[in-house]
Amino acid sequence: MNDPFSPVEEPRRANSVLRQAQSWIACGSRMVLAQKSLWFGMNLVYFILGFLLTLIPFMGHLLLILISPMLVASVYWGRVQEPQGPPAPATIQPVSFQSVLQAWIVQPAQELMRIFTHEDKMFGAVLLGIVTLGLVVLVKIIGYLFIGGSMVSGLTAAQSGFTQVTTLLGMVLVAALSVLLAMGLLYSVPLTVLGNRQPLDAITESFTTCRENAKTLLALVLPFFLVYLVIMMAFAKSVWLGYLLLISVGFLALPLFIAAIYCSYHTLYPPEISSSSPVFPAPHE
Repeated sequence: MNDPFSPVEEPRRANSVLRQAQSWIACGSRMVLAQKSLWFGMNLVYFILGFLLTLIPFMGHLLLILISPMLVASVYWGRVQEPQGPPAPATIQPVSFQSVLQAWIVQPAQELMRIFTHEDKMFGAVLLGIVTLGLVVLVKIIGYLFIGGSMVSGLTAAQSGFTQVTTLLGMVLVAALSVLLAMGLLYSVPLTVLGNRQPLDAITESFTTCRENAKTLLALVLPFFLVYLVIMMAFAKSVWLGYLLLISVGFLALPLFIAAIYCSYHTLYPPEISSSSPVFPAPHE
């Protein structure tokens, strides 16, 4: 429960919230920049895989939702498995097509498959993917029932005056469900893979963590959500404009978001207690 504080303390608390969110983003930036070819290579492989899957009628998008938690699990598990201590001194190697392919495609692709080489971790990641797909499909079904598709299509229908009140109420319902789902999924992957929780327990615990640290996590997620919103609106305006923003702004934002969430997870769940009972008093608002 949040402690009451005076109006004088409120600006300080707001500054503390922003500083904590900024520190997580800065931490994620350092992780990405320290291994640029690995992080952006994994992102490139994911984008290519996502594009190929979307070419499959109807099922492609669902398959991408299914495997995404498994791929993110590989990223997080890989970071834990990295050797600790100062990095090895860099060696200058001649640049060739083979070396670029190895650094930007082969090694990142292997990294995204890492979770499948650990049977004990793979089961939880696969089960989490199945549960995630079921929850996303449920929200999508509700969206189709109330607004006939996505939020963008619902907004278009509302502006045209077609069953305006019903559409707006449906949009509010779908938006609320989407926020609740996002809260449940935000830390579900690291809690499952790193914290050894069962997928449903991980989703419940992630939701509680987001509720207990709502302001700080909102400050963390909001910049990335705005990027996502701009890209989705661009796709509604023009497919080519949407792809242009996706492969430019989105390509830079996604690795940073994944890394920042990883940093925030280790703040809210310190390594020495991450596999025990949940502790999330810091940082409270």
